[in-house]
Amino acid sequence: MPTAGRLAGAVIFGLFGWYLAGLSISLFPESRAPAYWLPVVSFISLVIGWRVCGSRAGRGYNPAIGIGLTSAAAIAFCSIFAVAFNQMLSNALGNRYRDGTMEAVIDIFNQMIEFGMMFADTTLIATLLIGGVICAWATEFFGQRFP
Repeated sequence: MPTAGRLAGAVIFGLFGWYLAGLSISLFPESRAPAYWLPVVSFISLVIGWRVCGSRAGRGYNPAIGIGLTSAAAIAFCSIFAVAFNQMLSNALGNRYRDGTMEAVIDIFNQMIEFGMMFADTTLIATLLIGGVICAWATEFFGQRFP
């Protein structure tokens, strides 16, 4: 059911995801992020803002802290999974997996570890955590005012 909290969560977290994606471009090798990086992270953040944060809006500002941190962790995990999955697909199309599909599935998680280490930057992590809480508080504001 669409509510103001869900709409606010989707818009706020979508914009936050766009900002995070722009901030993380410099962490890619030679500062060359894939062309899909900004739209994919923005879309993932929009969906998480709608489903995770927006659906829980209206419960108070203290629970919003945990909801914001949960949303931030979900954005980070799903974004790293998306880029690792794309890398696995390009490796698979290049015939780099000789032992079958299980090797490709396992390589997704190996790629996630590599990309996770690449994104282990204090500025990015602090922005993700603090921004997630601020975005959840803003979503909470709209969820309480317009139920």
